[in-house]
Amino acid sequence: MKLVISPKCQHVVTVIATVLKCCLGAFFIISALSKFVSIDNFNIYVFSFGILSFRLSVIIGWLAVSTELLLGVALLLNRHHRLVSLLCTLLLLGFTLFLIYAWFIGRTDSCHCMGDLLPFDPMRSVMKNAVLILLVLFSWRYADTGWRSRWWIVLPAILLAQGLIVLCGFRGWIRMNFFDLQYSSTLAAVLAVAAVLLTFRFAQRRWVELLMCLVPYVTVFILTTAACLAPVRGSVPVNSEILNAVIGERGPLADKHLTEGHKVVTFFSKSCQYCKRTSETLSMMQRRHDLPKEAFVTVFPGDTIHGLERFYDTPYAVRFPLSSVSSEDFLRITYGNAPLVVLLDDGEIVETYGSGFISESKIVEFVKPEKQ
Repeated sequence: MKLVISPKCQHVVTVIATVLKCCLGAFFIISALSKFVSIDNFNIYVFSFGILSFRLSVIIGWLAVSTELLLGVALLLNRHHRLVSLLCTLLLLGFTLFLIYAWFIGRTDSCHCMGDLLPFDPMRSVMKNAVLILLVLFSWRYADTGWRSRWWIVLPAILLAQGLIVLCGFRGWIRMNFFDLQYSSTLAAVLAVAAVLLTFRFAQRRWVELLMCLVPYVTVFILTTAACLAPVRGSVPVNSEILNAVIGERGPLADKHLTEGHKVVTFFSKSCQYCKRTSETLSMMQRRHDLPKEAFVTVFPGDTIHGLERFYDTPYAVRFPLSSVSSEDFLRITYGNAPLVVLLDDGEIVETYGSGFISESKIVEFVKPEKQ
């Protein structure tokens, strides 16, 4: 017996599917923006599996955020219905397979698929993706493919998504500093302009759409990963005179023997989230390549060497040998900029890094001879 649906019921289902598709678009944008403001955590999570290099992990983070933004806008615009639905399904399937692998090898920490907004473990994230796939398939089958979104629908959706992220930052639900606020707001503004332009008709629409597809990738690249993929070596300033004094025979770091062999010295503040992420990145490099722990020395200012539970509260962080210098010397060495990573060869500065890209290959090549 064939099920017959009345035109009125069919219309209601179509409206529900179309509205649902717009909601999915907003969800994708929220997911991308939440990852964007904590992109270092997502990169470190990918890097922690030991499959990809740190550079490739950064690229994966860039592509994930940009693709989610693009698909979110495409869902809101309701254009290229079949292609966009297919790409959304493939993206979710790809994430799901990766998360199943994470669960299979015993990972239970947050996968950062929603940034720090919702800390899902791999299994819960797989369930979330399964629901999203079903919703995408439902909208694929029943949404109105002829309906065209208007600018007054697209613009508020993107601004409300960014507003939610900002609210979560001010409420303390996610970690957000001034730069996270500035960069995410810039990204949302650029995305909103591109999305609004796509609601209008142009003579050469295909070329305009192609150009707008590049906007998320270019914008995210400029805001977060340009410095990571094109590092300027030796550009991070360090006061070598004060550094030599504190690592010398009569200095507070003399017992760490930093004038002997190859050492990686890091200057961290325990309240700095960039210091924490840099610590996690170096920890992953040390574990992945089985580098000697004694080659890494972490320096904190003053008496903050105590009470570091929150600084090392992630499964990625390794407690390397700890030490401290006076707050005055710390500020003079780093010029007030933390984190600072210094590579020392028999006490001589070889290279310095800040909170951006840290060359994995350089660190490994530099430290490995100590093990041979």
